[in-house]
Amino acid sequence: MKRAFSTIALLLNLLAAPLEAQESEIERGLPLEQAAEARAKGDFERARQILVPLIAESPKNVDLLRQLAMVEAGAGDLDAALTRVEEARRLAPDDLDVALARAFILTWRGDIREARRAAALISARNPEYPELDQLNAILMRQDDASGFRPKALSIGAGLSGITTAGGTRRTWNSQTLVGAFDVSSKSTITLGAMREDRGAIDTRLSARIDQRIENGSIYLAATTVPRPDFQEHWSVGTGGELTIAEGVSALIDARVSDYDTGTIVLAQPGLRAALDDNFSVTGRVIKIIGGRDDFRIGGSVRLDYRSASDLSVFAIVASYPDAEADGVRQLRSVAVGVRIPMSEVIFLTAAGSYENRDASYERSSANLTLTYRFGAR
Repeated sequence: MKRAFSTIALLLNLLAAPLEAQESEIERGLPLEQAAEARAKGDFERARQILVPLIAESPKNVDLLRQLAMVEAGAGDLDAALTRVEEARRLAPDDLDVALARAFILTWRGDIREARRAAALISARNPEYPELDQLNAILMRQDDASGFRPKALSIGAGLSGITTAGGTRRTWNSQTLVGAFDVSSKSTITLGAMREDRGAIDTRLSARIDQRIENGSIYLAATTVPRPDFQEHWSVGTGGELTIAEGVSALIDARVSDYDTGTIVLAQPGLRAALDDNFSVTGRVIKIIGGRDDFRIGGSVRLDYRSASDLSVFAIVASYPDAEADGVRQLRSVAVGVRIPMSEVIFLTAAGSYENRDASYERSSANLTLTYRFGAR
C-alpha cells in the first residue's frame, strides 16, 4: 500500500511538470533507486559509481550530495563524507535532511559535541523529525561507549633480502603486533611491539596516543629498544594533521631519537592533497639534525588510491637521511602496497619495497599484515 501511494505521488508530480523535466526525473529516478539498493546491500562502491556521474551533471543538487555523503560514511571514509555533507549544507543551510545526515556523520567521526549541537538545532525546528530519535539514542549511548575499548588488532611479518656494502648476502626477518584502543570518543591509544632479526635481534616497544581535534588530529609517541644492537635506545615524537583548505591538509612530524652514535632530531613537514574522490598525493620534506654524516635533508612523495569498498593502494618514492646505530646514511627507496578488505572487519595488507642505504646495504622486502577491526559499523 505504501509503495502504491508513492507511485501515485510520483505520477502526479510528473503530470504537473514540463515534458523535459518529466524525462529528467524518469532518467534520474532509476539510477537513484539502484544507488539506494546498492547502499542498502553494503555495496558502497556501486552506489558511488552511480551517484558521482549524476553529481557531475548536477553539482548543486543537494540531495545527491547528501546521498553520496552517506555512501562515503558507510564505506568508512568519514573525512570525504563530512566534506560532501558540508558542501550540501553550504548550498542548503536550512535543509533538515542535510542537517540530519551531517549530525550522523559527526557522531560517527567522534565529534560528539558538534553532533549534539546539530541535533538540538533540528529538534528546535521539528522535534518529531524522522530518524531524529535514532540519532538522539546514539548520542545518549556515547557516555556508556566512551570508555576503554579495543579498536583494532594487527599482526604482521616481513622478510628481507640484504646485500651489504661488502657484497655479503643475508636474510633478515621481522614480526609485529599492534593493538589500538579507543579511550574516549576522540582519543585512541596504540601499543606495539616489533621484533627484528638481523643475526642480532632487537625488539622495539612503542606507544602512541592520538587526539582528534576540530579539522584534524594531533599525537604523542614514544619508543624504547632494550639493549639495542642496531636500533635506537629510545625516541619521543609528536605531530599532527590539520585541514587548511578543502581537500588539503598540512602535516608535521617531529622526533628525537637516541642512538649509540648520539642524539638526532628528525622533522617532517608536508602537505596532503586530494586529487579527486579516490586519489590523494602526499609530499614531505625530511630533515635531520645531529649525527656525524654529511646528508641532512631529503623528501618523499606518496600516491594513495582508495575505493568506496575500502580497497586501497599506495606507492612511495623517497630519498632521505636514515638513522641507525651505525650513523646517518642517505637512503633511497621505492615501495608499493595494497590493503584488501577480506570482510567488514578483516583486512590484509601486502607491501613490497627496495632500499639502497649508502655505504651500508641494499634491501628488498616483502611484508604481510592482517588486521581485525573491532566494532565495524
